[in-house]
Amino acid sequence: MNRFVDKVALITGGTSGMGLATAHRLIAEGAHVIVTGRTPRRVDAAVAELGPRALGVAADAADPAGLDAVMDKIKTRHCRLDVLFANAGVGTFLPFADITEADFDHAVGVNFKGVFFTIQKALPLLADGGSIVINASWTLTGATAS
Repeated sequence: MNRFVDKVALITGGTSGMGLATAHRLIAEGAHVIVTGRTPRRVDAAVAELGPRALGVAADAADPAGLDAVMDKIKTRHCRLDVLFANAGVGTFLPFADITEADFDHAVGVNFKGVFFTIQKALPLLADGGSIVINASWTLTGATAS
């Protein structure tokens, strides 16, 4: 199927896992895909794997200024977005009693604040009939208290 021919999709957290798999699928169906990740090396590796229909932007989803830079690149290159997949997320896998305020703030920054501001900043670029998919997570502990 070619349901996404010439559609423009942004995938935050698109350098691995579900985000990278979604990027592969959308490209296979004809989309232009922008992937983000915090690490330039991983962003570059994802783009090399995805090919010429991919653009990578190193950005932290918890940083609104970084999200502005992502949207500026999309606006310059494509002028619009048809699909937003808000997928960036983090988890802290520690016993509950060991989670620090910094761990909590980081998770909330990416998993809640990041999703909120990604959507807010993408809306002006979202084409009529566009789609937003939110893959949110809230993981602070994978183990019980000791």
